[in-house]
Amino acid sequence: MTKKDGTVIYDKESISLLNMNGYYIASPISLNVGEYALTEFLVMDDSNNVVYVAPLAGSEKAYLVKTPLSINFEVKKDEVLKLVPEVVSVGNSIPSDFGYSTISFDVVPHFDFSLSAFIYNSTIQNWELSTASILIENEGNVLYDGNIGAITNVISIRDDVSTYNMTIAKPGYKTYIYSFSHDSLQYYKINDNNESLKIILVNDSEGPIPAHEYITVEGGTFQMGDENGIGQSDELPIHTVTVSSFQVSKYEVTQAQFIGFLNDIKCNSDGSYVDSEYGNVTYINMDESFCPLSIVDGKFDFKGSINVPTIECPAIGITWYGANAYCKWAGGRLPYEAEWEFAARGGNLSDGYKYSGSNIYDDVAWNQYNSEEYAHPVGKKLANELGIYDMSGNVWEWCADWYDVYDVDSQTNPTGAISGDNRVGRGAGYLSNDLSCRVANRHDNNPDNLITYRGHGIRIVKSIN
Repeated sequence: MTKKDGTVIYDKESISLLNMNGYYIASPISLNVGEYALTEFLVMDDSNNVVYVAPLAGSEKAYLVKTPLSINFEVKKDEVLKLVPEVVSVGNSIPSDFGYSTISFDVVPHFDFSLSAFIYNSTIQNWELSTASILIENEGNVLYDGNIGAITNVISIRDDVSTYNMTIAKPGYKTYIYSFSHDSLQYYKINDNNESLKIILVNDSEGPIPAHEYITVEGGTFQMGDENGIGQSDELPIHTVTVSSFQVSKYEVTQAQFIGFLNDIKCNSDGSYVDSEYGNVTYINMDESFCPLSIVDGKFDFKGSINVPTIECPAIGITWYGANAYCKWAGGRLPYEAEWEFAARGGNLSDGYKYSGSNIYDDVAWNQYNSEEYAHPVGKKLANELGIYDMSGNVWEWCADWYDVYDVDSQTNPTGAISGDNRVGRGAGYLSNDLSCRVANRHDNNPDNLITYRGHGIRIVKSIN
């Protein structure tokens, strides 16, 4: 409704109507004396659906009434005005048929997911939340472009695409690039009570792949096994073993070193390889969520994971075949179990410690009580008597032997059983307890079982002729 000069008085005003035998009583409208025009008139039901319309002059349906809108009228003092606009039932018509402007809208489906970016602070040797920029695309269309804070961020994203190509960048760190399927990103919806999506940003200033350092272990004789291994009957009987001199790597093989190996041999992107000795086998389980490696431009690269924060951490998730092949590639071999225990005990310099280098395992071992459930860069705990690091805790270390019971007889340079189902693992890992971290503790695992390699890594031995 407007004044004669076009000034709008009421615009889409809702007025209650009461039906009395076909006549309607309206809520009162206050108007000053003057001339007006009724420009639009719609009758709606209780659900706000339009049921009757007064057509506008010039519209397609205007011919149905004698006097289409607008209708001019005058309000006079002390006179009753009877205004009777003609209306038409809506039926199957659309607003434009009656001359009314319309808008339409599409409801865009979306969902909210939570995301956090982490960097590793080497000073405090722990994770910390980080800021970064984030870009999410689908087939070249930008779905989200912005920044994330050092918090658990909530991001709203369209729910009508099949893939979400995510790029997260931070100066000084490798750019994180990953393509999430619709279902995999929906897993992190905030109303599904699942974990937040945790993105690991890796320092981009890593140096060249370090060479291996070796410690010479002079040959000697020791008592192998432990009568105090509670519940560990495979540590008995204690028996006399003599080993010849050998060299052992000072540190566990790192992520950087193992990545160099995979790229040098051109390992398949799924972690499998046709081994010259064992045929088509898996060297590293790339399918596990904890795996810190990815494929970038056709090569293995370190992307990090919540279990493996830096490239200086030990190689992890390695199968026995991968450990065996790496040692040969590096010019050595896997240690035999007797060699491993002799070196872990400190060789001829042994002080008889329960753990490798101490009777206090927190001094020498990353374990379930101090690791915060992730592997740590090699060499950060105390070394043992020979100067070897991490032979207790951090990651389990594969040995060459088939797993078997001990022989009571004295032995020289034993190499274990000639066959079996499982291979020996030694040293325990970052999720292990104090019992497992002892130098005498033994562990066995099937080399074909890809599920249990989260904590398995490598240490190299070289024979001295």
